[in-house]
Amino acid sequence: MTLKVSNLAKRFPDGPVFGGVSFVLNPGEKVGLVGPNGVGKSTLLKILAGRLTADGGSVALGPGDRIGYLEQYPADDLARPVAAALTAANPEMDAARSAMATASATLGSPDLPPDEQGAALATYGAAAERFERLGGYEVEARAEQIADGLGLGAIDGARPVSSLSGGQKTRLALARLLLSEPTILLLDEPTNYLDLPALLWLERFVATSPHAAIIVSHDRRFLDRAVGGILEIDAETRTVARYAGGYSDYAVAKARERAKREAAYREQVGRVAAFERQIGMLKGKAAYTESTTQNDHYRRLAKKVAKRAKAQERRLERYIEGEERVERPEEAKRLYLDDLAEGALTDDRLVVAARDLRVAYGGATIFDGLDLEIHGGDRLALVGPNGGGKSSLLRALAGQPAGEVTGEVRHGEGVRVGYLPQEQGGDPIAGARTALETYRAEVVGYEDEARAFLDKFLIGDEQVGRQLDQLSYGERAKLALAILVAGGANLLLLDEPTSHLDGAAIEQIEAALAEYPGPIVVASHDRYFLSQIGIDGVLLLDGGRLRRLASLEEYERMVGVPAK
Repeated sequence: MTLKVSNLAKRFPDGPVFGGVSFVLNPGEKVGLVGPNGVGKSTLLKILAGRLTADGGSVALGPGDRIGYLEQYPADDLARPVAAALTAANPEMDAARSAMATASATLGSPDLPPDEQGAALATYGAAAERFERLGGYEVEARAEQIADGLGLGAIDGARPVSSLSGGQKTRLALARLLLSEPTILLLDEPTNYLDLPALLWLERFVATSPHAAIIVSHDRRFLDRAVGGILEIDAETRTVARYAGGYSDYAVAKARERAKREAAYREQVGRVAAFERQIGMLKGKAAYTESTTQNDHYRRLAKKVAKRAKAQERRLERYIEGEERVERPEEAKRLYLDDLAEGALTDDRLVVAARDLRVAYGGATIFDGLDLEIHGGDRLALVGPNGGGKSSLLRALAGQPAGEVTGEVRHGEGVRVGYLPQEQGGDPIAGARTALETYRAEVVGYEDEARAFLDKFLIGDEQVGRQLDQLSYGERAKLALAILVAGGANLLLLDEPTSHLDGAAIEQIEAALAEYPGPIVVASHDRYFLSQIGIDGVLLLDGGRLRRLASLEEYERMVGVPAK
């Protein structure tokens, strides 16, 4: 046993998060943890890592097991240089490294008296011996390998951590965690901020690692390739169920369960209807006999028939209220883009063209001399390394450029751009508005019309009155998409639309986009999502150059995605 969880429960002031959670994680076993946003996945990981206290139950580790938890980079360590931060997972090793550096600086000083050189050499030798005994040189080699795999190798090791982007800090935190060599990895959305090469490296690392792992990720292809089991926190029961295989196996098993429940519910409806027909027949027979005869014998028989009907009614009531009763399965919710599809540009007209486009930030050029044409019906994935300018390109194509922009962007006649940025609701002023107010600030119309339209995007009465900063990422994404549709957009430019979304929200947006026939350009590293929405071409932005590839498969072969 590596990890045993027994009857774990957690409550927050507004109600229970989960209860009765039990499972065992065996040595070397990797599982994905799934469930809707808000169901308690991150809370469960924090309890397992000792960051939160459970309200009931127990967590037991096997002998010698240590948990490593991926969390936000610690604020009190931001001044440290990147190279030192990367290898600072072991305090004793870090102290030996610092002692070597201090002794080396002393030895290199021209002011060092000759009679002190021997002591300085002895100090350096002792520190070096301690560093080597602790495996410091091997750790540095592994640190370099992990940094390269996660796309940190090109960062100057002397840079302070505070100067890194949010994505780079996340990668650095992940690299530190992997270097600390815990026996159990708890990874909460480790694939966020990773481009495809880094994601593939992490995928292979997790799959081949001898350590056990529990991983929360919205990247279904990653879960398919990296884990051998799925733990699902059920939104209704607030307990955990276990499924064998990767995410696709889990999805098949869930579909099979749903079909079984639907069949059981249909059978139940049939049984109840048969009961009701029989009861109605007995009641009718008894009433008819009593009303048409004065014969005491037949009237006594009629009373017996009425008693049978009453007994059948009680039996039906017990059946309906019993534990064996099957609840009606909820219909899978669907997000509709019907209004958007009506105005879709499906012919070969030029939708948007960029000529000699250049974007720079603070004097640093992101890309230059970029040319691009997009036509009606094009369904393109925009891919490339993080920081390569994908968001900048989408903003420029949308007419909302950031940074220093030169060149020309021209939209075709009748083109209305719908741009979905990575984050919605970051403005504190906008965040204080409700979902309904946010929608009506962009779309003219009556309130009842606004509510009806938002309901089509799965933003119901409970969500429309919430402030924007109280909505989940998925709800914000659907609100933003509703505003695009209501505005009559016929060119969709989507920047990482699946980031931070749970599986259900991704599948809803995925199904809607798959049916939309108009032009789409979507920046995403989610290969499963891209394959499901019917991408038929790829724009690769790398090193300031833009290349057009024929398919997602061609790009995957370029970056070394293993064959299925």
